[in-house]
Amino acid sequence: MSKLAPLSAIDDLVRDGDMVALGGGWLANHPMAAVRQLIRSGKKDLRLVSNIGSIDVDLLVAGDCVAEVHYSMVSLEAFGFANHMRAGFESGRVKAKEIPGLAMLIGLDAAGRGIPSISYVGPFGSDLIDCNPDLKRVKCPFSDRDMIAVRAIKPDVALLHVTRCDSDGNAQWHGTVAPDVVMGKAAKRVIITCEEVVSRGEIVKTAAATGLPGYYVEAVIEVPFGAHPCSHVPRYAMDAFNIWDYSELKPGDPKLADFIARLRGESEVEYRARVLDRETAQILRTLADLGRPLAEAA
Repeated sequence: MSKLAPLSAIDDLVRDGDMVALGGGWLANHPMAAVRQLIRSGKKDLRLVSNIGSIDVDLLVAGDCVAEVHYSMVSLEAFGFANHMRAGFESGRVKAKEIPGLAMLIGLDAAGRGIPSISYVGPFGSDLIDCNPDLKRVKCPFSDRDMIAVRAIKPDVALLHVTRCDSDGNAQWHGTVAPDVVMGKAAKRVIITCEEVVSRGEIVKTAAATGLPGYYVEAVIEVPFGAHPCSHVPRYAMDAFNIWDYSELKPGDPKLADFIARLRGESEVEYRARVLDRETAQILRTLADLGRPLAEAA
C-alpha cells in the first residue's frame, strides 16, 4: 500500500501529549513544514526530543504546543538565543530535560535496538548525571569501571525531512543526516516529509543513500522547501533574512501573536507563496550550489 499522505495527515498522526522527535541539526534540515502543521492543528502538551535544535523547537514553544523539551542544545546560532523556549523554561510553562548530546543519541539507539539502556564512559563531573533520572551511575560487570547508563528514549513519533522518498517510505538523504536515522529507528511512528517523491527504481539507483528503509515509515508527505527557513543542502541554503526576522520577535511582543496567527491561518502552499517568490527560491538554490565545491575541497 502507498504511504503517500497530505501534510494535513499530521493532524491525526501526532496526538496531544506525544513525545515527538525532531530531526535535523543546527539550522539545517529541520522538518519545518511539519512543525508549521503542528501549530496549524493546535497541538498541545507535546514532549519534544531534539539533539541540536533550533527554530523548530523555539517556534513550537512560541506556538504554545509544548509541555516539555528533551534537549542537548537549542539555539538560533548567529541569530541569538532561542528566546521563546528560554522564556517557557523561566516561567515554568515548559519543563526542561537537558541531556548530553551523546547520551541522547545513545538513548535513542537503545530504543532502536529494543534494549532498556546502553552504558558509556562519561560525562563524569557534570551535574546532568544527578539532575536527569534517565542517567544512572553503574559499574561495568567485566572491568568494574565506572560507567553511565542511559535509559532508552522511545519517541511516539519522529518527524524527519529528507531529500527524496518513494511511496513505500524508503527515505534518502543526499546531504546531512544529523540524528535523523537513529531517531527514525527509535520511534514508534515515523513521518517523512520530503523534497520530492520518486519511483522505487530511482531509489534503487542510489541505494546507498537510503538511510531509513520503508518498513520504519508510516507516512510520506511531499513538501518542496519543507525545511525552510532552514537549509536542505544540496537543494537550498538557509533563508537568513527570514530567520533574522523571526529572531526579532521577542516573548510578549504583540507582533509574535500576529506571526503565529498568520501561520495558523495559511496552508503550506500559501506559506511558500508568501515567503518564497521565484527570485528568493533561486537565490537559496544558487547558494547551495556555490557551497558544493567548498564542501568537496574540504
